[in-house]
Amino acid sequence: MKNRYYVTGVSGTGKSTIAEELNKRGIVAIDQDSDEYELCSWKHTETMEDAVFEYGIGKAFLEAHDYYCDVEKLKRLLDTAKGPAFVLGVSANQDEYLDLFDKVFLLHCSEETFIKRINARTTNDFGKHESEREHLLGWYKELERGLMDKGAIVIDTEGPVEGVIEEILRHTT
Repeated sequence: MKNRYYVTGVSGTGKSTIAEELNKRGIVAIDQDSDEYELCSWKHTETMEDAVFEYGIGKAFLEAHDYYCDVEKLKRLLDTAKGPAFVLGVSANQDEYLDLFDKVFLLHCSEETFIKRINARTTNDFGKHESEREHLLGWYKELERGLMDKGAIVIDTEGPVEGVIEEILRHTT
């Protein structure tokens, strides 16, 4: 057992909040979106050239680009983690690294809830622009179905974050 866990889900399901709370508890939690780790970046889907994302950039950009994780950098981070470690995020290439983890958790809440959370958050503007919201609504069900087919443990995030964390931790013991 590596004691490595991946927590994923569409924007607004609580990944960053859960990472912050796990870290407060002294549990290693790596937020893939954090500038601290520089794990993920936007790339053109055909050329894989780096791209610069700007909020509200529009539908054409989102159709031609996606958000990718640097798998080698992720492996190095996991290798240096002492004790259990959680990685929280979502990327276009996550199928390439799911096997690094003992368990995969899929955070799920209703569309209304994740849109409300996106609109209310102050740490990240992704999803607030109409084109970004349409993009999220267009692919999240496929993301969830694919992860459930691979055996991800579905965690309902409609309730308080403390309960969500306890449910995740219950599956790691």
